Amino acid sequence: MSDYRAEIVVSDLKRMIRQLNEIEGDLAKTMRSEWKEIVEPARARLSAVLKAGPAPPLSGMRRRGSPVSKTWNNRGQSSRVFTQVRSGSRVISQMRNQTVIRMLIKSPATIIADMAKKRATPSGTKTDWYVYPNATSFTENQKPGFRRHTVTSQGEIMIEKLNRRWSGTPSRKVWPSAEKSLPDVRDKLEQNLSSQIKTINRELEKYG
Repeated sequence: MSDYRAEIVVSDLKRMIRQLNEIEGDLAKTMRSEWKEIVEPARARLSAVLKAGPAPPLSGMRRRGSPVSKTWNNRGQSSRVFTQVRSGSRVISQMRNQTVIRMLIKSPATIIADMAKKRATPSGTKTDWYVYPNATSFTENQKPGFRRHTVTSQGEIMIEKLNRRWSGTPSRKVWPSAEKSLPDVRDKLEQNLSSQIKTINRELEKYG
């Protein structure tokens, strides 16, 4: 599978929202609220799948005290799925088609568990250099202002366990769950967009 997105597109969303605002100020706001309601069953289903377990899928992802660490279930983030609706002001004018709504997962632990590839980078591989101000000496993996790492077998072990506990094909949980809901979501969003366009055309005809 090469694409993890399911898109509902409209050729000029910015223009559409502008026209809705001109007809009645709350119409565009109502439309975006309706989009969230349409996507909510898919969002809730995905969140439930992530909560169902194993959670955490790896012992090394167990909860730690830091609310920003890459571990499981810090402040409930690991199973949290956000809905993001594109506003008209964010539409890129050069792009003909736009994704109008999407589901987002922000937890690094969840993303790693779901998308870590089937095969790890071979042990012994050197990572790219990155800025590290505390580095002051020259070693194999360090030079003033920079450092890198040598890949160990830890990544291979992690992916082996993920493949065993969360199945062996990325996406392990997110896409299989979303794929079951997206056809219904797509149909309802298309119906909603069609209804909004009819509203615009009907109102514009009054002033034509």
